[in-house]
Amino acid sequence: MNLKVILIDDEPDAIDVIESIIVDKKEDYKIVAKTTNPIEGIGLILKHKPDVVFLDIEMPEMNGFQLLESIPNIDFEVIFATAYENYAIKAIKENALDYILKPATIPEVLSALEKAKSKRQQEKVDLSKYTEFLDDIKTNRFQRIKIPTSNGFELIESDDLIFIDADGAYTTAHFKDNEELIISKPIKQIESLLNSENFFRIHRSYIVNKNHIKRFARDKYALIMIDDSVIPISRRRYDAFMDFIDK
Repeated sequence: MNLKVILIDDEPDAIDVIESIIVDKKEDYKIVAKTTNPIEGIGLILKHKPDVVFLDIEMPEMNGFQLLESIPNIDFEVIFATAYENYAIKAIKENALDYILKPATIPEVLSALEKAKSKRQQEKVDLSKYTEFLDDIKTNRFQRIKIPTSNGFELIESDDLIFIDADGAYTTAHFKDNEELIISKPIKQIESLLNSENFFRIHRSYIVNKNHIKRFARDKYALIMIDDSVIPISRRRYDAFMDFIDK
């Protein structure tokens, strides 16, 4: 039996790696669709009704968890893909779900596929495990975040964080007490550590905490934060941000 597989990842190289591994096992698995756009991914899942979905966690516009919440009936196995040992890994493990770390290796991908195949042969997908997993992600605020610095790491309270801005390979965290923390990692890696319920990347160089937004200034096309910082909104991300705020 060929299992139908869909690949959803915003990095084309990551898709290519997994695709090349699956092609060599074409007698067992068939890639029916792939996309770098998570919103398009929802439509592909509903259209093709896959057995297995490789799903990237960190994606712009919509992350992997938000994508799953948009599917009315999860009747497929999910293999999460992430580049970092982030806050979601514990929840994934506790709910007996599967994941691979990027860059993916042949043994990891094949092992994940074999687990998915075994589950498909033995039982129907347990929808409750995904419901419980998504609830865990949403309700766990992950208040204390481990932030890497040039001299080790710091544990910070996420509620104290107003926004983050990027400067090349470094980022700066801005806090309620007017303190700043220079972080020796790019903004995408820091984004993966933050709870997507509260934080949103509104621009390639900025992540904001929705709890510390004072107002939206249409004339400046920017957010005014509680410390009066003016944060520009990317026009490409505006609609997704407004949906995020409305939710």
